[in-house]
Amino acid sequence: MRRGRNPRWAYDEDGREIAPPTVAKCRAQGETTIAAHCHDCRHQAIVATDRFPPDLPIPDIALRLRCSACGGKRIGVMKDMKAHYARLTAETGWQMVVRPMPGLPDPDA
Repeated sequence: MRRGRNPRWAYDEDGREIAPPTVAKCRAQGETTIAAHCHDCRHQAIVATDRFPPDLPIPDIALRLRCSACGGKRIGVMKDMKAHYARLTAETGWQMVVRPMPGLPDPDA
C-alpha cells in the first residue's frame, strides 16, 4: 500500500520527501518569528517561535495554532518575510523596492 503525501511537506521531482526547515534551523539563520494565516477568515498574525521545541518542523507549527479571530484550526504558516527583509537590510544595506516592471505602463501615471 502506498503511503500518502503529507500536504505540509515538500517533495522533489522524483516524489521523495524534502526535509522541512525546523525551528532550530530558522533560529540559526536569525529568524525568530513566523507568519500565520487562517484559511477560514483570512486573519493574519506574526507568531514568535521561542515557545516551540527546536526540532519541530516549521510546517507542523500550524497544527499547534488556532485563529485568535474565529477559533479556526485551518492555519497556514510561512517565513515572516517582513522580518526577513528587515534583517537583510540591517545586515547588508539591501532593500526590496517595489516598482513597476520595465516596459509596462505605470498605473499611477
